[in-house]
Amino acid sequence: MMLSELGERKVIEIIHNIIEKRLDFKPDFDDSVFVKLPSSDYLVLHTDVLNESTDFVEEMGFYNFGWKAVISNLSDVACKGAKPLGILFSFSIPNKINLDNFEKMVKGICDACKENDVIYLGGDTSSSNELSIAGFTFGITKRIVKRKGAKVGDLVGVTGKFGLNSIAYEILFKKIKSDETIKDLSLANLFKPKGRIKEALMISSFLNCCMDISDGLAISLNQLCELNGLGAKIFNIPIHEKVYEFCEMNNLDPLELSLYKGGEEYEILFCFEEKYLEDIRNILTSLGCEFNVIGKVTKEKKLIYDDGKRSFIIENRGWEHFKKWL
Repeated sequence: MMLSELGERKVIEIIHNIIEKRLDFKPDFDDSVFVKLPSSDYLVLHTDVLNESTDFVEEMGFYNFGWKAVISNLSDVACKGAKPLGILFSFSIPNKINLDNFEKMVKGICDACKENDVIYLGGDTSSSNELSIAGFTFGITKRIVKRKGAKVGDLVGVTGKFGLNSIAYEILFKKIKSDETIKDLSLANLFKPKGRIKEALMISSFLNCCMDISDGLAISLNQLCELNGLGAKIFNIPIHEKVYEFCEMNNLDPLELSLYKGGEEYEILFCFEEKYLEDIRNILTSLGCEFNVIGKVTKEKKLIYDDGKRSFIIENRGWEHFKKWL
């Protein structure tokens, strides 16, 4: 059987099963791993890799490739409630990459680190047939916020608005035409994600569980429900106003587009008790961050969208490595 028949999540499950059989304890796997230190703090560790063939397009530029590599690594550590302290990168570099482009990539890394108050500590370089940036980052926290921890009745919240990255993929890979304003906005959103590093840290003490949205909104919601053994009723998907304009021009469904055709937004998805709603809202508003309650956790293990006008099961599909688009 080929990995393309399995998909990324099954491949990860196989890795975990092999590890568990060779250890005398069951590791607590998450999107980042953590180790309790003698001080009672937790050391949180994470690695993420970007490859030229799956993560880079010419319009992106090498500066943004470096920037995005930083955000993809920091995001998962911050979602655990840990302040990222340092980051390393190992580069696999083909001979075709010229010095100017390589320097732009490193400058993108440095600027993203500076923006998020993280030290770039170096790494390793190697020659390769394909450009690849493998990051490794770490942080410290007194309390871990896992992806598992949601409770029945919790509110489901997200930062940001959705659909811009979906537009960008439609423009890049399906060559759908758009006016320049929408095109520039969507490509900028995809190529240079802000991430929600500070936001995740500031609200972490109020959260029961948290994860970032990197593989698309529908897949992330399904992952959250599956990991917690619960369901959710979603009644509000915050969609960027330009997405409605784009969809009207191209006869597309903005809700379908935003749920299933996005990815790499690096917004955060989290569950929390209703009593903390105003605390979270006040913190995120003070940071200039869009925040919306999109649903509620349910005992019934179904992920349902119902806004009073439309009702359907949110399918577990979107982007998955090895399988690609589902």
